[in-house]
Amino acid sequence: MRSAIRAAVPLAVAVGLVAAGPAAADNKSSEKAHAAGGDVVELTYPSIVQVRIGRTERALERATNKIEDGEVDKAAVTLKVVRRQMAAAWRGAKYVIRTAPPPPAAEDARVRARKSGDGPVGPTYAAPAETGVRVLTLQHDVASGVAQLIDGSHGTGLNALSTTLYLTLDRRDQAIAYIASVAPPAPPEAEDARVPARASQEEDDAPPTFDVLMPTVVPQFDDEIQAIQGTEADATDLTAGGRRLLNAAAAQIGRTKNVVNTTWPPVPAED
Repeated sequence: MRSAIRAAVPLAVAVGLVAAGPAAADNKSSEKAHAAGGDVVELTYPSIVQVRIGRTERALERATNKIEDGEVDKAAVTLKVVRRQMAAAWRGAKYVIRTAPPPPAAEDARVRARKSGDGPVGPTYAAPAETGVRVLTLQHDVASGVAQLIDGSHGTGLNALSTTLYLTLDRRDQAIAYIASVAPPAPPEAEDARVPARASQEEDDAPPTFDVLMPTVVPQFDDEIQAIQGTEADATDLTAGGRRLLNAAAAQIGRTKNVVNTTWPPVPAED
């Protein structure tokens, strides 16, 4: 079902970006991801979010290049752009989440036409939950990228990286708290109801909800912690301040992971 494929898109996008790095990002209004079945789904994100994502990722790439070239002062200025545009991307996502109209009923004529193949096929627009999770993935990209630049950074460069990393982790925590406030998960007594609810989404081709998508961001936390631990293990020029920064970041990421796992436990597998 298309909705099952779309539910896998944020995680697939995240994995692809982790592997490719910021250089793989562009400013297109849509992204492609492969689902487990091999199908390709193209999601079109609102420009109020996607344009800012593109700016953030390009700025992160520029800052990385400047640090590698020893232009620390210029990198510090560019990291301000990363922080500013990343914050703007989340503001755009909040606006989308706050103002999006409810999805059409499953028996809407457009849905029936799409299922029957009789109607025109247009772009697949990201649902509000998909848009919000896309920005969480952006925050993951920034956090993991910045953490791995700390080895070899000192003075001005380390301060700029510290500011960027802490702001990223704090803003992500705020974003997760906001999502929990506007889209709280099912109560514990309704835990088993999440499985048929997910099946209903797939059957009706309904857009995925935060209840389904939030567990897919947990591997991002694991990836960040692995990047931090690996950086500390093979560092060749890691200052004491840099090590303290990484340790504090890993602890905060662990707490964030616990919040997501507790608030949105993984949907139980069907028997």
